[in-house]
Amino acid sequence: MTVSRPHFLPATSLEEALDAKQENPATAFIAGGTTPVTDRQAHEPAGYISLRRIPALQDIEMRADGLFVGAGLAIATFLRDPLAGSAPLLVQAGRATATRQVRSRATLGGNIAVTLADRSMPPCLLALEASVHVHSREGLRLIPLERYLSDRAKAAQTTAPGILVGVTIPPAGGHHYYSRITAGNGGGYATVSVALKLDRERNAVRIGLGGVGLTAVRAHEAEAFAEANLDWNGASAPASLPSKIGEIAARHCDPPTDLSASATYRRHAVGVMVRRALEEAWEATR
Repeated sequence: MTVSRPHFLPATSLEEALDAKQENPATAFIAGGTTPVTDRQAHEPAGYISLRRIPALQDIEMRADGLFVGAGLAIATFLRDPLAGSAPLLVQAGRATATRQVRSRATLGGNIAVTLADRSMPPCLLALEASVHVHSREGLRLIPLERYLSDRAKAAQTTAPGILVGVTIPPAGGHHYYSRITAGNGGGYATVSVALKLDRERNAVRIGLGGVGLTAVRAHEAEAFAEANLDWNGASAPASLPSKIGEIAARHCDPPTDLSASATYRRHAVGVMVRRALEEAWEATR
């Protein structure tokens, strides 16, 4: 008996990968491979185009517009790089991602491109107002991460083929906070996660949420309320204000009910986690 296997192409350039995708649209791009390995029974593509040998996806450097991190960079490699210190929120999320073995294979780009709400990096990148670089036949585009995630989730992988090349993180001051809840409090994917950046110099609050929708989302309503009501020149925030901001974040998200948790639990968790994040951030920046 002959067992058919999906074909595998190790591309060495972006153009070679795009050519292969054009020749066989049913194939899937793959980098670290941690998600496809666990998802094979649910979805087996016609083949894989490996992006792991493409040098352009391995860069990490400080540029004029911020820190650029290549999509093919393994999370463990990112954590070891001296430039990672300029994005402490990503460092917190990276260290919380899965196990050491998974971090050595899983890539930053894969964490984003799968557009799954339980991944660690997207909520943090949303709070950092990051943008992604996508290379396609039309050229290289810079897209706000929030729009990229929303478009990918709505299209359900039916968009024209493009390769996520990397992410740019603008310079970010203030206090950064990341927290998540996992099943059994273990090293798995997040049931709910919250990333927050509070910058007193800009009078700005940014909140990214994971596990509460089709993909990671920004808590825009809670951000706007926080910026309008926090006493930026004061030494302390009213005791009730962080709770109110957490309630707004919880009210405006649309979490699912699944085997990990109910929608009610996830909303409650968002409210509590956002409150705690704001309380800690405000105290740390006094």
